[in-house]
Amino acid sequence: MPVFIFFSFLLSVVIIPLVIYFCRRNGWYDFVDERKVHSGNIPRLGSIGFCFAFIITTVCYFMIYTRSYNNWVALSVAGFIIFIFGIVDDFKNLPAKIKLLVQILVAIILIMNGYRITQIGSWFLGWLSWPVTFFWFIGIINAFNLIDGVDALCGGISFLVLITLGVVFIASQKIDSAFLCFSLAASVAGFLVYNKPKAKIFMGDGGSQFLGLMIAALALNFTRPAFEYNKFLAAALLVSVPAFDTIAAIWRRTREHRSFFSPDKAHLHHKLMNMGYSTIDILLLIYILQTGICVVTLLALWTGGIKGELILIAGLCAVCLFYTVIHYTNRAVNRKNHAAK
Repeated sequence: MPVFIFFSFLLSVVIIPLVIYFCRRNGWYDFVDERKVHSGNIPRLGSIGFCFAFIITTVCYFMIYTRSYNNWVALSVAGFIIFIFGIVDDFKNLPAKIKLLVQILVAIILIMNGYRITQIGSWFLGWLSWPVTFFWFIGIINAFNLIDGVDALCGGISFLVLITLGVVFIASQKIDSAFLCFSLAASVAGFLVYNKPKAKIFMGDGGSQFLGLMIAALALNFTRPAFEYNKFLAAALLVSVPAFDTIAAIWRRTREHRSFFSPDKAHLHHKLMNMGYSTIDILLLIYILQTGICVVTLLALWTGGIKGELILIAGLCAVCLFYTVIHYTNRAVNRKNHAAK
């Protein structure tokens, strides 16, 4: 497995400069709108590099080591669909309703093939498993798409989450699932070589939506029985940084009677910038927060049972408190700036 993981990283590092070259040669640059903070011509097709690296490595691994492909067919199909439509969106800037329809399609494909949230702690969901899982997929895909607003932010968060999931699967002796996590993390690491500030390339919607889908689906894979009790809360905590940002965006746009799909500059990274943080500061702060989240998640899963559940709930409350502090601090900064004028 380590050889394939390194190959995934190396392939990503090699492919992405070629993508940068072709983007510059053909003028394929990122769109600028009310949500973006960058200026200048930056290619936005980084997903081609790290997704292809991941796909090629995964195909080679499964051809050599695994004979059972059935568990991964639905995930492969769903991932391919959202990746392709994401690339089209990077070129054509598709209407939000079209993107939502694609997300609904891939969510249905996965749900119909066994990817479901069946319990939250001791509460078995029954028929509620279907709508809860549906909104889980739609929510996490969009959460990773929306958090992709600063160099290396979405990629860095994804890397840390995937490594954590990989560790959980290794502990559960789910080697194929662990490989997918580590291989994708390695390909994302290769992308981050070129996406670190100041970025030479962005991942684009094709990359952020693909990562959101893969993380949402892999987090639902069966682990060992001792982990199942707290699996959903653990998954929710792992993705809580982009998830809370998305929840705040929904609340903000609902309150202001705007479409959820309307862009703005009130996401977490925008607020931190408004408070005086540089891009590097923002990355360090959120990386430290995400690392703490990953450690707490692993601790809770190994603790298990009610104690583990309480640890996970405390972790979610801590992230919520973090967002609350940032919100009110940013509001105070805005008032101060307004008074100064």
